[in-house]
Amino acid sequence: MDHIVIGGIAMPRTKTLEVGGYYESKEAVMASGKTVRDVLGWRVELTASWEWVPAGLLTQLVPLVRGGSFVQIEYPDATGSTAAGTFAVEIGSQKIFKFVDDVPMWYNVELTATAQEVV
Repeated sequence: MDHIVIGGIAMPRTKTLEVGGYYESKEAVMASGKTVRDVLGWRVELTASWEWVPAGLLTQLVPLVRGGSFVQIEYPDATGSTAAGTFAVEIGSQKIFKFVDDVPMWYNVELTATAQEVV
């Protein structure tokens, strides 16, 4: 898989795609002064960027992201398979607008997504 699917919208091939995350945990300091941690799971974070995105595609994506609800995303996993999850998505500023073969395009589109659930 060389692209991601956001809320049913197949995005073009990414310029960069980072699949990372962090452990969610609860920490407490015991009376002895020792800190204990209960690891709840791993929360996936995605960071993607595209060099050029057609304006029509971005017109579909922006309202979905700005709606504030969680969105289903399919993305390539490090194991070589496709993973999917429900994410909160933030889209960055769209930079420069131009026409390529009479198709309007936005340059340097970026987004970040944080998984709703921990695994």
